[in-house]
Amino acid sequence: MPSVFTFAYQIISNFNRKKTYLMLRLSLLLLFLYPILSLQSQDPAWDDTSRKAWPETFKDIEIVSSVDGKIQKAYFYASKSVNPRPLVVSLHTWSNNYQQADPLIKEILERDYHYIRPDFRGPNNTPEACGSPLVATDIDDAIDFAIQNAMVDPHNIHIIGTSGGGHATLITYMQSRHDIRSFSAWVPISDIAQWYYESKGRNARYASHIALATTGDENRFDPQEALKRSPLHMQTPVERRVNSKLYIYTGIHDGYTGSVPITHSLQMYNKVVSDYRPANGEALISENLIQQLLASRYNPTAPQTTIAARQIHLQRNFEDKVQILLFEGGHEMLVDAALHHIPAKTILAIGDSNGANPGGWVDQLQSLQFNNHFINTSVSGNTIGFDNLGQASKNTLKNVNKILQEHDAGKNRIDQILILLGTNDCKAEFHKRQKEVSENYRRLLQEIKKYYGGQHTPELVVISPPPYGQDHQLADKYHGAAERVKKLNAAFKKLAAQETLKYIDIQTPLWPLLDTLSEDGVHFNAEGYRLIGYLIHQAL
Repeated sequence: MPSVFTFAYQIISNFNRKKTYLMLRLSLLLLFLYPILSLQSQDPAWDDTSRKAWPETFKDIEIVSSVDGKIQKAYFYASKSVNPRPLVVSLHTWSNNYQQADPLIKEILERDYHYIRPDFRGPNNTPEACGSPLVATDIDDAIDFAIQNAMVDPHNIHIIGTSGGGHATLITYMQSRHDIRSFSAWVPISDIAQWYYESKGRNARYASHIALATTGDENRFDPQEALKRSPLHMQTPVERRVNSKLYIYTGIHDGYTGSVPITHSLQMYNKVVSDYRPANGEALISENLIQQLLASRYNPTAPQTTIAARQIHLQRNFEDKVQILLFEGGHEMLVDAALHHIPAKTILAIGDSNGANPGGWVDQLQSLQFNNHFINTSVSGNTIGFDNLGQASKNTLKNVNKILQEHDAGKNRIDQILILLGTNDCKAEFHKRQKEVSENYRRLLQEIKKYYGGQHTPELVVISPPPYGQDHQLADKYHGAAERVKKLNAAFKKLAAQETLKYIDIQTPLWPLLDTLSEDGVHFNAEGYRLIGYLIHQAL
């Protein structure tokens, strides 16, 4: 409140210099009053309504609403690249519109991503704004515009917003018709009805905004209309978000030094998890932990990890669907970390039972690479090129084109293919056909390259089969496999070098630990799968 301090300074200046005691008392009084006075101007950094000049490279455009035909403005930047590039959809804060300065644009230009900043009905103080049905359609219209006017990678569209923009990000997660790769909601509002009362109690201007949005009268509030505009009370479209990830970030001191209590983020995480797995109570953040975080603003059990040099107080991932992260800070976006998950990769995994098993190496790798999207095509009993158990469905060479057609029909979706096969090719029934294994692998790699024809060919990664146990530990059908799989390790490494592909040897580091990682000498326990996932992650 600069005006308050200026006024106080003028008063103090009129006193005689000998009145130092009175000046000291007045200064202390102002310091005491400042937090109360400042409630009238919450979150100036992240809800700044001043207009800032935009670089000329960002075009001020107009988009006709597909719903009511009204013109919606936006700033738009098209990448200079001739190849498909990610699209970042950046959403303005609560009290602002599309003209608000965006701290992300410097990095957008450095990375040369497509970018659009839609207005979606401007500040959240009208019935058309503040999570109305028009908000999501306006943002969808902006995405349509970008796709029609730039070489957008349709599998790398990312929505990001802070505070009121975080609220709009959650609205879009619930309602967008687009296949969005990631939604990043920083310090978001998830329950408009609850936030009305929280803002009212803080004497914050946002309460009158919500009243205007729900009734058109700043002195009258409609709680039922507020609930309709609250992502926390919407049904998660789980089928439409199969390929999407929701990131929720919040500063642990928000609600104390900022305007949005952390419960908005914590409850939103629990709500989405519950919609995906209604019976999975263990995945939820407990009410006891929520109360502890609210009361102490500290988590003594948190690991010593950081994001943008800030301590992380809590990080939870639910499968590959949603992540919440509480960091040391307040009502803010950590600009240095905001775009770290872009571009995201789509990774196809081809493996056998060690990849297909719940909690197997693919699941472990996914937990270490949450930003990426994994397509797991592993099949129990899978081989490189044999009909295991007489079943052609377990022959990867015979099925690879079907796999690629199913998951990458446009030949532009998959960025990386991880292949971890060879275990079942070493079974006793195939011991006389071992000379065929490396050639089958070469043909498999050639089939994949042929499918893409040099057009956006994914990075191929060859991963060694893990070690086998000794015969006394193995079932009869695997006898002799330990020596056979060792030979495959050397042969596959040579093949990868000839094909100029990355090779990851997990066999060598696993072998000394095998007795503790596998009970049957073939399949791995939870610790074994974690180690395999870690080894692959480190190598990648």
